[in-house]
Amino acid sequence: MDAHSQDIKINLSEVVPRQNLNRDALIQKFPRSRGKIPALEGDNIKLTEVPAIAYFLAKAKAGSLLGDGSLEQEAEVLSWVNWANQEMLVIMSKWFLPLIPGLARPAPYDKAAIEAGKVATLAFLDQHETAMKDKEFLVGNGFTLADIFVAIYISRGLEWILGAEWRRQHPATMKHFRKVADWEHCKAIVPVFKQVDVEVPNVNPYAA
Repeated sequence: MDAHSQDIKINLSEVVPRQNLNRDALIQKFPRSRGKIPALEGDNIKLTEVPAIAYFLAKAKAGSLLGDGSLEQEAEVLSWVNWANQEMLVIMSKWFLPLIPGLARPAPYDKAAIEAGKVATLAFLDQHETAMKDKEFLVGNGFTLADIFVAIYISRGLEWILGAEWRRQHPATMKHFRKVADWEHCKAIVPVFKQVDVEVPNVNPYAA
């Protein structure tokens, strides 16, 4: 989405670490990745970690994904990006990640830990809902990496754990998510986001 909005051409390689698809090749080329995606290889550069790759692409061509060009807005955008990556996704993944079925490398299942992750996620997202009230964009007056990161990570929850009732109770969060989802550059990459009606149950998807 970042690259699409900047009109940067990228050659994609399919790597699905939790399915062991090209994971070894990824580690060989990007040892620091420890088998995690994404990674980016360009002229004289190899990058891992989502925020670094997004920042590089946002700076590769003049645009507004880092704000209005001021140091203040760029720093604010990066603050949101790192918050979403290190707080929002990490907290939510403790609830949904062990419940994803069909993986070759699943996250460990622990019922109590998942319940704790659920409690933490709901409290965290309640705070986020309060912060989102009256916000159209997270930084400035247009789409930035901040909006992309927050909306895309919310979509991971919508895919597995944030059902219809949760969405009804969090109108500000959903308004922002839909704004990003309807953005032409987002629709070009993800035409439709999956949204569950009810959260997946806390049962081991790999139990015999």
